[in-house]
Amino acid sequence: MATIKVSGDLKNRDRLSTTVDKGLYKAIKGYSEESLVPMSKIIDEAVEDFLIKKKIPYEWVAPYRVPKE
Repeated sequence: MATIKVSGDLKNRDRLSTTVDKGLYKAIKGYSEESLVPMSKIIDEAVEDFLIKKKIPYEWVAPYRVPKE
């Protein structure tokens, strides 16, 4: 069966919906606004740091991103 591409689909990213502690959200939202770093990039870095800490293998799909060593 063919996959139908929906308008707005992302080429190198997947959508993620979750909840976080209000204090954590306030802190990262504030940092994002002050630094102009998108929240998606902050979340990418946090997840990557978690995977490294737990020694969970992963692979970057996005061509513009180089994983941490």
